[in-house]
Amino acid sequence: MKPRIVVLGGGIAGLAASIGLVRHGYPVTLIERDPPPPADPDLDPFLAWKRRGVPQFRLPHGFSARARTLLAAHAPEVLDQLRADGIEEINVFKTFIPPELWEPSDEEFTVVWARRSAFELALRRCAEAEPGITFLCPELVDGLRFDPGESGPPRVTGVSLADGRELAVDLVLDCGGGRSRVSRWLAAAGVHVQADTQDCQTVYFSRYYRFTPGCALPKNAMLVRGELESLMYIGFPGDHDTFGLCLEVHPSENLQPLRNTWTWEAAARSIPALAPWIDPANATPLAGVQIMGGHHNVRRRFVADGRPVVTGLLAVGDALCTTNPAYGWGASMALTYAFAAAEAVAAHDRDPVAMALAYDAATAAEADAVYRESAAMDRARIYRITGQEVPEQDRAEMERQRLIAEGVAAGVLSDVELSRAFCRRINLAGPADSVINNPEIVLRAKDNLRQLAAAPPVELGPGRQELREIILAAEARGEGEHARLESSHA
Repeated sequence: MKPRIVVLGGGIAGLAASIGLVRHGYPVTLIERDPPPPADPDLDPFLAWKRRGVPQFRLPHGFSARARTLLAAHAPEVLDQLRADGIEEINVFKTFIPPELWEPSDEEFTVVWARRSAFELALRRCAEAEPGITFLCPELVDGLRFDPGESGPPRVTGVSLADGRELAVDLVLDCGGGRSRVSRWLAAAGVHVQADTQDCQTVYFSRYYRFTPGCALPKNAMLVRGELESLMYIGFPGDHDTFGLCLEVHPSENLQPLRNTWTWEAAARSIPALAPWIDPANATPLAGVQIMGGHHNVRRRFVADGRPVVTGLLAVGDALCTTNPAYGWGASMALTYAFAAAEAVAAHDRDPVAMALAYDAATAAEADAVYRESAAMDRARIYRITGQEVPEQDRAEMERQRLIAEGVAAGVLSDVELSRAFCRRINLAGPADSVINNPEIVLRAKDNLRQLAAAPPVELGPGRQELREIILAAEARGEGEHARLESSHA
């Protein structure tokens, strides 16, 4: 008899895991708290799909080339659905490198340009077409049931629903994201899950736009990125002529007024690289400013001293490892873990201990790598923005991060090998920490650093005090206009 499998969460991780399990012949019950997407194909899911359980749903997303590679290998119908939905695929490397320098392996840099809503909708439609996947949606889970186990770790045996029902299970996949309540339920049952955690110390203020017809701007919003004294700005390509712009701010900057559209746009207009992208002649906003903070890099460990701390449970996606979303690795790693979980189930569906160990063996090294790299990149940004002195024990790692962030990145348009190294890193075309393992790449990157040090500094936008004055002035104008409108309606 096939094991009774429940997947908690119908986001990217949960949908991919469900599809992967069905491919291996395992029926799945998928439980999702939010309502399904709108049935009307003419409605933009970015605006119409109510996804309150996914706070980052309308924030900019990047889908690295690994996501496309994994879908091609494990769920090619999702790529077909994306294409049918008008989603573009692009190889940015090939758009900048002359064809005579291309190599066959460069194909692995091809990415999907989509908003989170479009990407998730394609996964959802493919999952809905699978007869082996039963959706309970919207439905809320409020607990797990455990068999304490006499000679081994506790085992998950049931799922409790908010309406009082209980489902007997042989396996639960926790795909509930970084805010999943499963960790609390495990702790209440006496299961200790070790976790490494580092605060990202960042707040995102972002908006999505759509290009106006005939706009002369390049469609690659990835080109829009830079760092000022008090914030970073990042562009994200989207589907159907959309793009996202994100202002990333350290909490100590106290730039909460950026939550208002008029203040956000005043700040963006003051940055020369951003101003053309929000010009009404070039783009129209899709919605207001989307805000998200409280991010942490988290790596949870469900195997300790060679033994699982719980069986009948596999954590997938951000429930296993969460990284700073600005780096665009979350979706690709969610797919990595999801398909690895399906393969571990297929190999060991009768042995829950072997299943847990096989899943850990397949995912641990890469989860460790993306956690370390994301945490290190965050520390480097925090040291720069706050002016903190780098502690002795972190100096070697910070030099390594500088070599990657400046030495490698500075050569993407002038050095084909540095361009490949950069693309391998951002697209996770290999382990996240392997970008400068090649001595030749290190030498080229160091040469770039020397050239950058000799070049005059380039001002990308207003300094800290000037930007603060721009934001405060815009806030005062906006509040005055709001008060005037309120008075006129009284």
